Amino acid sequence: MSLKRKPPAGNVRRVAAMGSNLRGTLTNKAGRIVQFESFAERSLLLRLERDHTVRDYASQPETFHSEEVPRYTPDFLVWKQDGCVEIHEVTRTERRKRAGHQAREQLASTICQTRGWRYVVHTETDLPQGYELSNLLSLVRYRPSVYRVEQLEETAICLLGERKMALSVLTREMVSQTGLPQPQVAASLCHALWHTYFMTNWQQPILLQASFTPQAQIWLANIENGVCS
Repeated sequence: MSLKRKPPAGNVRRVAAMGSNLRGTLTNKAGRIVQFESFAERSLLLRLERDHTVRDYASQPETFHSEEVPRYTPDFLVWKQDGCVEIHEVTRTERRKRAGHQAREQLASTICQTRGWRYVVHTETDLPQGYELSNLLSLVRYRPSVYRVEQLEETAICLLGERKMALSVLTREMVSQTGLPQPQVAASLCHALWHTYFMTNWQQPILLQASFTPQAQIWLANIENGVCS
């Protein structure tokens, strides 16, 4: 979705163009339009989108004011599945040393504490990077439910049992057993990995040119009794 003059519903401001920064919008898991104004913010949204403990999140939620801070609009408001609410800010380590930035963080921390919320600051040290980031960027396209095939998930559970398997090997066995085309099987597995129906190591490459890498493995978080009966 391209940016328009007015910000999306629930946003107090429209993200600004700053140099060559990446900015844009996405529709999140709850159907909400969310803005981002840097690649760092985009990477955080990928993690929030995949995090099953996160129910919903919004961008540019409100503007804080104080005598020391004339105006501060934090990046994101996050609602967790357990009812907790968090304000998330994305910045860089060197910026946190500035007096003005420290005043903003103190203001936000105080407001969040008063409301029973949590204030979370992200920097380049804890945002997705390396293989985790490349995997998130590769698999995000498979998050829509159109890729989910429950029959294939049940087949994967039966084939996996209590062991780990290479994703490429599992895909071949599922194609052989179900007769479904390889692209559909692979897409279904990618969807299941994105939504944490199955586990994998996100710190290793998963996809390379739309094919599973030889080292990418898959396994069950919990064994489901009765599925294979």
